[in-house]
Amino acid sequence: MTDNDTNQAVTGHLLLGIFSYQISYVLVGSQDQEELQVLQPKEPVSVAKGEKVTLNCTVTDSVVSGPVKWFKGAGPQRKEIYTFQGGSYPRIKAAAPSSNTDFSISISNITPEDTGTYYCVKFKRGYSDTEFKSGGGTMLSVSVKPSVPLVSGLQERASMNQMVNFSCNSIGFYPKNLLLKWFKNGNEGLPAIWTWVFPKEDNASYNVISTVQVLLTASDVHSEIICEVHHISLQTDSSSREKETFPYIHLVPPVIIISSVPFHSDWTIATCYAMKFYPNHLSITWLMNGIIVEGENLEWSLMDPMFVQKEDIIFTCQVSHDSQPLINETPRTSASPKDGAEPDAGSSLSAQLFVIFLLGLKVLLILNIILFFAYRKKTTGEMICLTNEQQG
Repeated sequence: MTDNDTNQAVTGHLLLGIFSYQISYVLVGSQDQEELQVLQPKEPVSVAKGEKVTLNCTVTDSVVSGPVKWFKGAGPQRKEIYTFQGGSYPRIKAAAPSSNTDFSISISNITPEDTGTYYCVKFKRGYSDTEFKSGGGTMLSVSVKPSVPLVSGLQERASMNQMVNFSCNSIGFYPKNLLLKWFKNGNEGLPAIWTWVFPKEDNASYNVISTVQVLLTASDVHSEIICEVHHISLQTDSSSREKETFPYIHLVPPVIIISSVPFHSDWTIATCYAMKFYPNHLSITWLMNGIIVEGENLEWSLMDPMFVQKEDIIFTCQVSHDSQPLINETPRTSASPKDGAEPDAGSSLSAQLFVIFLLGLKVLLILNIILFFAYRKKTTGEMICLTNEQQG
């Protein structure tokens, strides 16, 4: 065999060896790629602001050499957040640093900005590490609790039949979805005029404000308005809601009624009734022809009777209630009714009973006086007789 033939044979063996190695490398690499899996849970992860979260990742085979890295997001805009080759990551640590298959990470002090999809990626070592296989990604959502709702409304007492606005606001929550409800005395169904969650664009936190209108009635004294918010961040608590109760007390003006009942030939009893009012800061003053009748002012009165002489006069019941404008009721009485005039329509059974009661007291007083003088006269007569007998 010549030297030329020997060289050709050696070259052929070398080429065959190189070709066989390449085929073997491709087959092994293909087999590794088929066998190696990067596993991430499909379920999304939700965590509250400030808490700690673990993102799980398992690489099923360690045959392929190369690092494992974590990314936030996918595509050209993805951001590397952690690599197991080392580096400074203040909030991120390996959950199992000594494992060759567990590449889970823990992120502490979570913020709303951490919301996103995280990918665990296996790289193949080479002159320039190339991506070998990626996990399916884990969606992380960060929730921030809304502040306790604050209700604002009446700054001062309102009047009955007045329409009053109440507002409720809660701030600093994430994500944006939030449900706000209004209650009156614990009963749901109070419709809001409007509810606004802002800002409209994507943001790290959101706020809500809502307004409701309430028509005040006499039955609303000591009522309560409740604002309640429901949010995903509150589900870990005993209740999925935050609420505030706003008690309000409004003014209920008194109903004023005046009745007059004849008493004796020259007098009439006029009675002023103040009823169904709130609060109880009330006083009654009588005026006769516009002049205050001294000594007739009764504080905290529900009923104030007064004897009125039968003359052509105007008497007025003036009611002061909780620093509100004075209320005046002014019926007119006359000494002699006109022909065909009906009896005083303001007369009431209660006032008549009151007059009968006064007359009864007067009769009892007269009877007591008569009995007293009769008894005294009898005693005096007996004493005179006894004296005459002693002298005789």
